[in-house]
Amino acid sequence: MFTLTIKKSVQMSVLLGALVGSVAVHAEAAPISDVVGTIEQTLTTQTQEMLVSAKREFVMSLQTQLAESIYDFNSQLGLSAENEGESASADEYSAK
Repeated sequence: MFTLTIKKSVQMSVLLGALVGSVAVHAEAAPISDVVGTIEQTLTTQTQEMLVSAKREFVMSLQTQLAESIYDFNSQLGLSAENEGESASADEYSAK
């Protein structure tokens, strides 16, 4: 997902660069500062979207790891309780 976002951003930047280059060649009247401003704004927007996506994926990954750890811990506690119950039963049986 993250690499897909980066790939889309690079493709969009290349496409935008080609478009800007084409427009700049055909329209000398367009001020360069407007073109540069548009490029900067587009890159800023794409960077913000990419960071939001990366943050979302990171948080989801942490939540998944935490849930797996809690599940494993609970499973181990359940096994320990079963083993203690079995050993207590064996002790009672041997005491009779």
